[in-house]
Amino acid sequence: MKRVLIVDDDRVVLNLLAEGLRELGYEVATAVSGADALLRVVEQDFDLAVLDMRMPGMPGLDLARALGEAGGPPFVFLSAFGDTDVVQAAAEAGAMGYLVKPVDVPQLVPFLEASIARAREMADLRTTTGHLEQALSVEQKTRTAVGIIMVRKGLNRQQAFDFLRAQARSQRRKIGDLSEDLIAAVEGINQILRDS
Repeated sequence: MKRVLIVDDDRVVLNLLAEGLRELGYEVATAVSGADALLRVVEQDFDLAVLDMRMPGMPGLDLARALGEAGGPPFVFLSAFGDTDVVQAAAEAGAMGYLVKPVDVPQLVPFLEASIARAREMADLRTTTGHLEQALSVEQKTRTAVGIIMVRKGLNRQQAFDFLRAQARSQRRKIGDLSEDLIAAVEGINQILRDS
């Protein structure tokens, strides 16, 4: 069941959309203000937040930024205002989409589904990118550690790598962690020598 948070100070619109989505099988929470929405996000995880652009107290753009800082859900805007500057500001804030009111539930559902799918794809890409960056970081540290061992022990590249791997195995540590410690130790020694 997909979880959606709808934030709108217009209670009529809020209730119509929420009830319509619930009838279609969505789990829906509502909030009438930005502050209320932030409380809901603390209480529950959502697949998507639907934000009104102009609300008293905390406008939609401010709420979007607060959600981003709080690690909140991806969001879309549903607003009566469709001028280019407003839409551009929403895009710059990281919105998955922007829909102009009035809108009914049958119009809203494909928009929500596409936005949720896009948000999940982006989350998967961020995860993959994070794994790749971590792998590249470990590889770089390992190469640096191998270089240090080559110089210090007079070994060729393969011998130095085999030595590093054997040390990691004997200490039951990951080769990247051992490489990082070796680099830190050499940097510490170099700093002492520079300072003296």
